[in-house]
Amino acid sequence: MTLRKFVSMIAGLALIAAVACGGGKEVPDYGDDEDDVIEQPAAGDTAAAAGTPAAAAPAAVANAATVTGLVKFEGAPVQMGSLQMGADPFCASTHQQPVKDEEVVLGPGGELANVLVYVKNAPAAPPNSTPALLDQKGCQYFPHVTAVQVGQPLNIKNSDNTLHNVHAMPETNRQFNEGQPVQGMVSTKKFDKVEMKPFRIKCDVHGWMKSYMAVLPHSWHGVSQANGNFTIANLPPGNYTLVAWHEKFGTQEQQVQVGPNEQKQVSFTFKG
Repeated sequence: MTLRKFVSMIAGLALIAAVACGGGKEVPDYGDDEDDVIEQPAAGDTAAAAGTPAAAAPAAVANAATVTGLVKFEGAPVQMGSLQMGADPFCASTHQQPVKDEEVVLGPGGELANVLVYVKNAPAAPPNSTPALLDQKGCQYFPHVTAVQVGQPLNIKNSDNTLHNVHAMPETNRQFNEGQPVQGMVSTKKFDKVEMKPFRIKCDVHGWMKSYMAVLPHSWHGVSQANGNFTIANLPPGNYTLVAWHEKFGTQEQQVQVGPNEQKQVSFTFKG
């Protein structure tokens, strides 16, 4: 079978799966109404899923400092609804309990997860050639919020036995919309322009799937976890502006000065 025939066959399977995925009905798209034409990955963009590495830390910096922090929320508790995955039986079958929307994830003490914290005015940094990973598991994106460096490879993986497509919607970089009909497929992308404001990545087949990504000129960033904690390691001594971004509560900035080998602690509080 020629490569052209193989790609054509995959495209046909993707269209069939897209209909089957919704039980014969279109799965609603809860996001943007931009061009939703799904491209098939080029042969060079697809690889085996095994051994896909996570993003590497920046190259070692002499006398590097570390910034750790806590992100919290103050206000009335935010109750998120459950994701309605019933349109695709595979998606529903991967979860024993309903899955909450990840727009706001709060800990018992108001700890706020999925806040991207990055250095706004960091010095020039060497390129990062180790791929970052955006995975699709259980019909959700992992991680929900992240950042990559300009020119850093981004491996986008389909771990599910159902059709997904990855529709990246940056404003500065080139958008793409690529189908992944086969479990284990990995497509590799790169962004060649700085885009510090996180942009949305969605799946047009499963309208609830969303992720956010920023493109930075360096690797000095962190994302708050379920306990609200984040870490930015290996930072050269200096005066910096830290930016904390959340998809619902917006952006905050804070000045921080770090000396050689210093361990600096900061905090951000978002209010609703």
